[in-house]
Amino acid sequence: MADIISIRTGAEPAGRLSPARLRLIAFMAIAAFMIAGPVAEQVFGVRTALLRSWTMFSAIGLGVIDASFEIRRPDGALVSLDRFEMLGAPRNGRLKWIQSREDLASVIKRLCAVAGQGADIRVRARLGTRGGWQTIHTDAQNACAE
Repeated sequence: MADIISIRTGAEPAGRLSPARLRLIAFMAIAAFMIAGPVAEQVFGVRTALLRSWTMFSAIGLGVIDASFEIRRPDGALVSLDRFEMLGAPRNGRLKWIQSREDLASVIKRLCAVAGQGADIRVRARLGTRGGWQTIHTDAQNACAE
C-alpha cells in the first residue's frame, strides 16, 4: 500500500496579506499617527486639528485652593492648626475641599469664632491656575483681625 504524504506549504497566493501582517500594518499606522502629533508641533512647530500634541494633566488642580493655618500660642510661638480638629469636622466632609475664596473666608471666620476673642490665626492660601499657583492670602497679618 502506498502511503500518501501531504506536504503543506506556508505560502499563500500572491497579493493576499496574512491576518498577522494586517495586524502589524494596522499597529504601525496607529503608532505613526500617535507619534506624528507631538513631532509635528515640537520639531516642526506645526499645529493642526488632525495631528494633536499630547497634553498631560491640563485641568488637574485648576481652581483648587491649598490653605494652611497657624495659630499663635500665648508664648508667641506659631503652631500648625488642624482645621478639622478645631472645628470638630470629619476629614472626609465638606471642610476637606475649599473650593472658592468665599469658602476660605467662611473657614477663617469659623476658626476665629472657635478660637475666641483676640485669637491670632495666620493663613497661607494659594489658588491653582493654568499659570501656576497664585497667592490669594498671606500670613503677614492676623486673619481674625481682618
